[in-house]
Amino acid sequence: MSVNYSEELSQAFIVGPDELKKLIELLQKRIGEVTIRVDCIDKIERKFSTVKELIDYENPKSKRIRRIHLSARSDNYSKSATIVFRGSFFMGVSINVNGREDVVSRLKEDILDIVTGMRPWYDIVYNSKVSITISFIFGMISMLWILSALGYKIGEIGLINFLRDVMPIQLIASIMFVVVWWFLLKKPYGYLFPQASFLIGQGKSRFKTLEKVRWGVVIAFFVSFAAGLVPLIW
Repeated sequence: MSVNYSEELSQAFIVGPDELKKLIELLQKRIGEVTIRVDCIDKIERKFSTVKELIDYENPKSKRIRRIHLSARSDNYSKSATIVFRGSFFMGVSINVNGREDVVSRLKEDILDIVTGMRPWYDIVYNSKVSITISFIFGMISMLWILSALGYKIGEIGLINFLRDVMPIQLIASIMFVVVWWFLLKKPYGYLFPQASFLIGQGKSRFKTLEKVRWGVVIAFFVSFAAGLVPLIW
């Protein structure tokens, strides 16, 4: 009996030479010869005969990788597997495995073990529910900051009065903030916190530069913002 396992993982990922070697060796051992295809930003599809050719690719900015497609099929066509890494928002890694149930089950677990280890520290935001929740919370905090600047302090007007008179306005403003974030800020957020990071060739230096910006500018700003908010409110 033949079975199929197929899953779309919305996680962000950082994939480099080590991870690619592990996955390709796994597919070669369990399935058969692996085909490696890469879609680049210049709209050219490049095919590589070996994993070494892939990790030796210069990956310049004008021809940077945006998707890696790994596929394998056995000689008798009884089993096959495909793994696709792409940087589409909320659609990061696609996995598809066909074959006997025992083959599919073992290969699925081994692939997921490797892929799960590729998650960056900011991956949680690529969960749609978490992303919307974080946006809503930040909208609430931002509105609190604005209200405090206008003289609305919970400690002065009382919690009950605040909940009755101010909270409805804050809820509406927070919902508006989520909508604005979703449609206007998704692109710059995707640049600073990319779902797909390919650490091949020049991609390594680009990733290191972005990591410095993330910690030195963006995270530092939010920490300072949150630290200064509490005394303003009270």
